Amino acid sequence: MIIWIGIDVSKSYLDAAWIENGKRVHKRVRNSKKGFAELMALVPQTPHFVMEATGTYYFNLALFLHQAGCFVAVVNPAQIKHHIKSDLSRSKSDKSDAFSIAKFGQEKSPSPWKPHEREVYELRQLLTLDAKLQQMKVQFTNMVEAFVQTDYHSKQAVSRANMMAKVLKAEREKCKREMEKLASKLFPEQVEILASIPGVGIASAVSVMADVGDFSRFESSRHLVSFCGLSPTIKQSGTSIRSKGHISRMGGHRIRGTLYMCDECLTVQRPVQGDEKAIGGNG
Repeated sequence: MIIWIGIDVSKSYLDAAWIENGKRVHKRVRNSKKGFAELMALVPQTPHFVMEATGTYYFNLALFLHQAGCFVAVVNPAQIKHHIKSDLSRSKSDKSDAFSIAKFGQEKSPSPWKPHEREVYELRQLLTLDAKLQQMKVQFTNMVEAFVQTDYHSKQAVSRANMMAKVLKAEREKCKREMEKLASKLFPEQVEILASIPGVGIASAVSVMADVGDFSRFESSRHLVSFCGLSPTIKQSGTSIRSKGHISRMGGHRIRGTLYMCDECLTVQRPVQGDEKAIGGNG
């Protein structure tokens, strides 16, 4: 008999809950390798583990369970949130959440989780770092612009802020080279194909592949579109509500942002109809 083990993950602790022989069982262990081993000794045989994708705190446990040959599912936190709301739960605690996650696993039977290659996660962290470096560079550049607006500005402050902006720019260049190196190792053909699309450069191709991981893991193009949060939504109710065309946005925001910028770049490069006629006429 399959017993679903719901795990509520936090930075320091893991709350595991399941129902065995009609009894509710709850255990708390540390979120560490020692705690993982302790958890394995506490759970019943043939367990199916299910947890939320909570930042990076779930990953070591999911990887441990996967490498141990256990069934482990990692689900979108939004799914758990809506599932708890559907039960009209009046309590909110790590313990109650763990039981709700176990119930979700039992009712929904989510698919097993499979980790990407190590380099994919390294690439994603570099992308996060690159975005933060860019944000900080803009902050220092804006700071300089604000300082020099006053006649009594500090030359030392302006000089140091400019220096920080240059340092951050140099670090971004190093980060980009490392990302391109990893991407060329992981997805050489995919990056080349994506970069050949008008409006898509190497940096955008690398960003897309870091989020997608591997196109072959999607059963169809529809699954990929849904993963990106680009699938259209339809709202219909009776005769008064009937709309469609908006994207769901129920997916990774970074990949949508990357694709949006590619489209904006292509729009700028593409001449409008009137310009096309003018170009043709001048030819």
